[in-house]
Amino acid sequence: MMKITVILPVYNEENCIAQTFDRIFDFSQTNHPYNFIIVNDGSTDDTLTILENKLKIFPTNHIQIISYNHRQGKGYAVKKGSESLKSDCICFMDGDLAYSLEHLEPLIEKLEKFDVVIGCRNLDKDNFRNLTLLRKISGQIFNFISRKILNLPYRDMQAGLKGFKKDAAQELFKQQTIAGFSFDAELLFLAHKKGYQIGEIPARISEQHLSKASKVNIVKDSLKMFLCLLKIRYNNRVGNYD
Repeated sequence: MMKITVILPVYNEENCIAQTFDRIFDFSQTNHPYNFIIVNDGSTDDTLTILENKLKIFPTNHIQIISYNHRQGKGYAVKKGSESLKSDCICFMDGDLAYSLEHLEPLIEKLEKFDVVIGCRNLDKDNFRNLTLLRKISGQIFNFISRKILNLPYRDMQAGLKGFKKDAAQELFKQQTIAGFSFDAELLFLAHKKGYQIGEIPARISEQHLSKASKVNIVKDSLKMFLCLLKIRYNNRVGNYD
């Protein structure tokens, strides 16, 4: 039976982490090939305490918690969760389940034909009906600049929903250098450069996530993103990805 690992990076999600745990616990009880790794990226609130208490009440081999003290970034958390895994497929999702667990089945089905599969919000028009102007602008800016600088064709590189076959995951995560949120673009750049077949599935944003206050600072985070994209170009030019 195929084994699938799903990594969920979390940071200061005390308001929703109990609900996330309950959902993945229920899902794993009826979908045995799936195992979940929740990576606590140095949360300063009660996220870790809530998770540990939940695991004591509902012990299961299908959920593992990885935690460290200081925040390193979403990309670091995902890479940390992927270390030493022997699953047939490795996926990652946002820790607040911005994209529901129902996306996993089509993601895995698509991985039967592709090496890498990414969630694309542009393939589901309902995503943009209630999206705030801030989220629309930040998403459009990131994807436009990413496509231009990295010369990639993908319309949505930022959605927290991606899957990899084992061989692709091992090579790509090994060469990943970016720890922040731009790590998605680096992984896709690497996959494209190395000739992996990349597919897309529609990704629908949950209503609950739409109502959350955005943590994005357009000016500050756009500058960070721009510098990370330049780092990717530099790494490629000097042969760090060869």
